[in-house]
Amino acid sequence: MIKPAQRSPVSQPPKMARRNIPWVLWELLLRMRLDLLLVLALCGVALAIKADPQIQDLSVIDGAGLSMLGIAVSIFVGFRNTQAINRWWEARVLWGAITNEARQWRDTLQTLIGGEEYWRRQQQELVALQVLQCWVLNFELRGLWRSDARAHVDALTRSLGLAEDITLQQSLRHRAQLVGDLYSHGAINDWGRDALLRCSTAFLNSLGGLQRIRNTPLPPTYDVFIRLICWVYGYALFASFASRDSAWTGAVLFLGFITAERIGSYVEGPFDQDGSSFCVPMDSICSTISADLLQTSPLGQLPISRDPSRWS
Repeated sequence: MIKPAQRSPVSQPPKMARRNIPWVLWELLLRMRLDLLLVLALCGVALAIKADPQIQDLSVIDGAGLSMLGIAVSIFVGFRNTQAINRWWEARVLWGAITNEARQWRDTLQTLIGGEEYWRRQQQELVALQVLQCWVLNFELRGLWRSDARAHVDALTRSLGLAEDITLQQSLRHRAQLVGDLYSHGAINDWGRDALLRCSTAFLNSLGGLQRIRNTPLPPTYDVFIRLICWVYGYALFASFASRDSAWTGAVLFLGFITAERIGSYVEGPFDQDGSSFCVPMDSICSTISADLLQTSPLGQLPISRDPSRWS
């Protein structure tokens, strides 16, 4: 008799629940509410003009021009969305690197001074400081503190004897000072200091990549051009279909091109404040780091959604 397969104790990969599909659509509609109003206004004006018996054709571009413009729009929108996904994925890869670097930092410290009881407090302080830096990075990238995490981070900061409003750069300087103190007091040798500095360098490289993504969006001129050409083509397409008494088809296509362009714009910034499906799951990643480095920390037990439609 074949025994039934046992379930793995490890949690399953995140998967969007079907019941949350309407939520994702509603979220997109909220972000596009002004665009939707403008689409409705333009379509309404065009239909009002067509109601005039003397006006039979609303087309603003002939068939050949419309086809050529459609090809151009598809290329530009496709390129824009590809770049947006690349930025999102690069941010996720860098956060994955930070997770591994945090674990490496913990293991390196354990290897170097884990057997020395006298230096155990300094070791724990450096590990806790790594967790603090990950959360501060999360908050600085997003520009918003998650309220329940902020309370626990403040408690962690106080336990380390640091100011609650400490910045990421201040914490990095403090970590460098602590490593220097370990070396000057003989807790680690030259090789150990070099190993810790390599861990710090890897973390700084990932940090710089995330800050670059946040602070350097696509050039505004490119963004304005793509958005403008989408609106011109969308309206021209609607006018062409409306002239052939297929206004609904034209409106759907008009809205489709505008939506495709807007989705690329939203995904382009992977550090949203609302923890939506457009952003990288930074809270979940930081909570994982907290649980890995500080097993009993409440930061590793925060209520984190496993549904990609709502990361927070």
